[in-house]
Order: sequence, then C-alpha cells, then structure tokens
Amino acid sequence: MSADLTAGVALLPVAAVCLHEVRTARELPFASLPLLFALHQLTEALVWHGASDYVSAGVQQAAALIYVLFALPFLPLFVPLAVLLLEPQGRRARVAPFVGLGAVVAAYLLWAVLDGPVRVREEPHALVYDVDLAYGPMWAVLYVVAVIGPSVLSGYPSIVAFGLLNLVGLSVVALVYVQAFASLWCVYAALTSVLVAVHMVRRRRLPDLHRLEGRALAPT
Repeated sequence: MSADLTAGVALLPVAAVCLHEVRTARELPFASLPLLFALHQLTEALVWHGASDYVSAGVQQAAALIYVLFALPFLPLFVPLAVLLLEPQGRRARVAPFVGLGAVVAAYLLWAVLDGPVRVREEPHALVYDVDLAYGPMWAVLYVVAVIGPSVLSGYPSIVAFGLLNLVGLSVVALVYVQAFASLWCVYAALTSVLVAVHMVRRRRLPDLHRLEGRALAPT
C-alpha cells in the first residue's frame, strides 16, 4: 500500500510539468499519462485499505473494478493512440497497426472484466486481481505488443526509452510474479512515466507550427 501511495503522490508534480508543456490537443493524451498513472496508484491504495478493513467492501470492489479497467482494457488502446498522435505524419503508418491491435485487445478484456466479478486477494507485497480470461497467455502477449510496440517504434528516443523500460518491467513481472502482473507492472509503469515529462520538456525545442502539424524537425 505504501508503494502505491508514494508513487501516486510523487507523480502529481511530474503530471503538472507534463500538462504545463502541452501546446496542442495532439500532445494531451501522452502528456496525461503521469496523471492517469498517479490516480491509478491512488485507486489501488483504496483497494489495499479494503483488504485491511479500513474502507467498506463496496468501496474496495469499486476501486478494484476501476483499477482493473484502467490496467487491462484502457491502456492497450490509449497508449498506442497517444503515441500515434505525437508522431509526425510520415511516421504514423508504422504505429497505426498497434492502435487496431490495441482496440481488439481492449474490447476482449473489457468484455472479460465486465462479464464476471473481479476478485481481489492479498499476497505478500502485491494484490492479485483475478479475471477469467480464455487463452490468457495469448492475450497477455498481444497486450504487451499493443502497449510496448508503438513506443519502441517511435521516432523519439525518449519515447523509445519509455517503451523499452516498460518492456523490461513487463518481462520481469511475467517471469517472477505473474499472478500479480496488473498490480506490480502498473507501479513500475507509473514510475517510468517520468520519461513522459522528459519528452514533453524536450518538445519545447520544436516551433509551435511544427508541433501543431506534427512535423518534427528532429527526434527528441
């Protein structure tokens, strides 16, 4: 629980920096990632409180549902779309297929989450969210490809670094503690979203006209 609170609170000033750097609507989805991750971690703190009987079972269940909806169906669609909107027009074609893949993954995971109850249990150092998934390993691979692929193929080194660091986190969690995948990876992703601030600050070197039209003068 302390890790979620710490990550959530620590990301709030990072989120403020990112949003301050937004100059066009196309930058807003990517720039909002630290804020979304901060709120996500604070939501899981409520789930922890429920596990410790500090909040009601109803509040815990609602917080768990919100947490899982963000972690599973939301991210595989939102992240590739956010990266696509940042890319210059000539580079969007290589990111666009991941938006389509993310939409398919998001649709199935949304159905899976809403079709059955989300069960939460406490394990050492993590919460486990049980969602019934048919062909779970296949969807896990597609999830990783949809979320990480666009960042790794981005023309901006800071976004590539964001993608590669998250790929490392996903791989480690999948190998070491797969049951707590959603919980542990989202903490890791929240921390790596500091690189979103790096990218947004460096984008200020681009003239507003080029930021508006998506024609980057040089990778950042």
